[in-house]
Amino acid sequence: GEYTKCRTLEEAYKKYQKYCRTSANMCPAIEFSIHDPDSIYSDMEYPLPLSSKDRGDLELVPYYNEHPLVNEAIRKVEQLQKQQEKKKHRDTAR
Repeated sequence: GEYTKCRTLEEAYKKYQKYCRTSANMCPAIEFSIHDPDSIYSDMEYPLPLSSKDRGDLELVPYYNEHPLVNEAIRKVEQLQKQQEKKKHRDTAR
């Protein structure tokens, strides 16, 4: 598969949305890593849930599930999805 490194969550989300539209047979994901020399999970890539409801895999790793940056990223993705839905709704209402 294709791998793209992004500097911001917004950039990663836009690329994710593009892959979803153009690659219907693919299963794109946004992954993250946290650099923490004191953790066995340091610099490992892990999929970011796209909503608070989709935390099943994340709950398997309490370090990630409870990490404030991960929780902030999930909230941010939920906001980006809501913004996209509002935009889509406005565009179809025209």
